[in-house]
This record gives sequence, structure tokens and C-alpha cells, in this order.
Amino acid sequence: MMLIEAMVSILLLLLGILGIAGLTAKSMALSGQAQYRTEAGIYAAQIIQLVSLSVDRSSASTLAQSLKAFEHQPDGTERCAYSGTELSETSELGKVLKAARGADTANPGLGLPGATESGQQVVVNTGNDLNQVTVRLCWQGPSDTAKRIYEIQAFVH
Repeated sequence: MMLIEAMVSILLLLLGILGIAGLTAKSMALSGQAQYRTEAGIYAAQIIQLVSLSVDRSSASTLAQSLKAFEHQPDGTERCAYSGTELSETSELGKVLKAARGADTANPGLGLPGATESGQQVVVNTGNDLNQVTVRLCWQGPSDTAKRIYEIQAFVH
């Protein structure tokens, strides 16, 4: 009887240890995903800040016109497959977008994993003096089955 109690105790202890190991592995995977979401948020906020600081606010029409200059691949309705006018990679905004996809040779190893140029979009809506800027950044981490997207919207006035 004592031997059976000892074996049941060992079995329960092993189940507890296996459960903790499984939770640890899952938390490590979620931690990596959180890191990529945070990085995407930092890149997107940097883009919004760059646009906001670089526009000409002398009049409403010049503000709208200068905002339109920041559009990057504004076309495409399919998720993470954008197209249209591209920004020069030598412009300040182009450099941030290049860094976000890990294509900056000056800082290798940085950027979002699996990010491509067609997965980056900056859309400007100036209708009705809205001056809305939407930034979308897509990436696919090593353990992701589908592309992830980070989207941020800001109003520039």
C-alpha cells in the first residue's frame, strides 16, 4: 500500500513538473511575439512623429499637400500586400521603413522578422480637413503561421 502511495505521489509530482515546463515554453513564445509587437509600435510611432514634425503648416492646403508627400504604397486592399507609389529609401521616412524591415545595412539584425516592402503602408486621408495618417507594418515571426499587422492612426493639424 505504501509503495502505491509513493508511485501516485511521484506521478502527481511529474505531472506538475511537466505542466510547469509546458507553461514556461508557451510564455517564452508569447514573450517573443510581444517583443515584435513592441518593435512594430516603436517603428510606427517613429513614422507618425517624423510625418508630424516634417509637414508645412502654413495653411490648410499646404498641410494637406505636404502630408500627401509621405504616402507609401497607398493602394491594395489585400492584407499585407500593398502597392502604389513608393518613397525613396534615402528620404528620412524611407530610412525608417527600411530599418523596420531589417534592410538597413548599417544596423544588421534589427527590424521585424519576415517584413517586406509590400507589407509596409503609409496612407494619408486629407478629405474634409481630416489629415489622418495611417501606418501599417506587417511581419511574420519564426513561429507565426500567418502575417501579423500593426496599425496606428494619427491626425496631423
